[in-house]
Amino acid sequence: MYRIVLILLIFVASFVQVSAQSSREKARKMFLEGNYAEAKPLFKNLLKGSPRDGSYNYWYAVCCYETNDTTADVEKMLKYAVTRRVNNANRYLGDMYKKQFRYDEAIESYEEFIDGCSDEEESALYEERCEAVKRLQRMMKMTERVCVIDSFIVDKASFLSAYRTGRDIGTLSTAAAYFDDADAPGTVSVTERGTDLYFPRMVASDEGSALKLFHCTNVNGKWTDAKQLQGIETGGNDNYPFMAVDGSTFYFASDGEGSIGGYDIFVTRYDSEDGTFLKPENVGMPFNSEANDYMLVVNEIANLGWFATDRRMDEGKVCVYVFVPNSTKVTYNYESADSVRMIGLSQLTSIADTQEDAEVVRKARQKLMMLLYEQKNEVRRSDFLFVIDDLTEYTSVNQFKSPEARKLYDQWKKRTAQYEKSVATLEKRRDEYAAANPGKKQTMAASLLQLENSVYAEAEALDNMLIEIRNTEKKFISK
Repeated sequence: MYRIVLILLIFVASFVQVSAQSSREKARKMFLEGNYAEAKPLFKNLLKGSPRDGSYNYWYAVCCYETNDTTADVEKMLKYAVTRRVNNANRYLGDMYKKQFRYDEAIESYEEFIDGCSDEEESALYEERCEAVKRLQRMMKMTERVCVIDSFIVDKASFLSAYRTGRDIGTLSTAAAYFDDADAPGTVSVTERGTDLYFPRMVASDEGSALKLFHCTNVNGKWTDAKQLQGIETGGNDNYPFMAVDGSTFYFASDGEGSIGGYDIFVTRYDSEDGTFLKPENVGMPFNSEANDYMLVVNEIANLGWFATDRRMDEGKVCVYVFVPNSTKVTYNYESADSVRMIGLSQLTSIADTQEDAEVVRKARQKLMMLLYEQKNEVRRSDFLFVIDDLTEYTSVNQFKSPEARKLYDQWKKRTAQYEKSVATLEKRRDEYAAANPGKKQTMAASLLQLENSVYAEAEALDNMLIEIRNTEKKFISK
């Protein structure tokens, strides 16, 4: 009887061993073919039977990582696999830490993987990846201390609609709309005086085709032949140009040399003596990320800036941030800052965290509201222009057909004049408040807030009046 039981136990043990080996080979084959979701439950069972097996910890951890399974402690399993001399675990640890912005740990893991890697090609690949993380780390340490006052999530195809920048900086449009060519790529910017035009154009070379930036000058009402900008050699696609009002500071986006991922925003300056641009510089974080970041625009008069990014965005969407530009670059103290907070500031995960001065935020938002109002009302002071709809524009007040609409327009015009006086008063009070001592500020705060709310409410009322004027006129016309 004893011998029979012993034989049965040996048979069962052999069967289990063969079954486990078969399951292991099947799972490993799936793993090598990249079928992580199918291999995951097999490795989970194998790990349950042999929890101290370094390879099982590695394989199951990778399957969870590749399928975004957050229920398993991937970091713990990969770290254990490293102690069991599974060198590939270092590679995945590096990738995981990089994704979590834990750059110190990512660099350490990559370097350990490189030291233990016998494949020269793979080693060279991860040396490049390690250097890229070191660049990210250096950039995070130099994150600019910038106040972001608002953000707008919009469709990527019409992202310029969020750039309510005012007339002081010129005009922005898509190249397709400006050139009336559906295939024209990128965006176009025209300077505030209408004298200079900047746009991208596809250029072929031995290395392949890429977008490059061009410039035209308006001479006697006609544009000169387009010339490629000199000094901007990034080796990649260059797009989203903007020349500041000073005629020297030039922003653009590129996915070439110096980019940390996708399009990055760069700044350069025009050297008028030799007609070329200086070597472009990456503007750094928080403006740039490993996603696409582009179209930085600054209104120096309003002291507001805009830029777009698709970081953390769904497909087809972008976020446009509005910020207060610094006269000189000021960075956070990286060494003394909390690491989690520093990651958030560098990636703009919360714009509220960037708003350290409430007065700066209030003043900037007031200026933004005035720019929004200026563009939304669609009325120009120099030449009368009133837009009824996409097909009807009035260039004279006498074109109103509806007596009621005409009367409403006269009322709107009078209220607008009063509103502009209120805005001027508000700006004066704000300046007085900023210059006042703490005691005086406390006295002024309530009346300033009351005036601010009054101006905001009047701006909204004027917008509603414009809608009423249009609807009244359209209703009268359709009779």
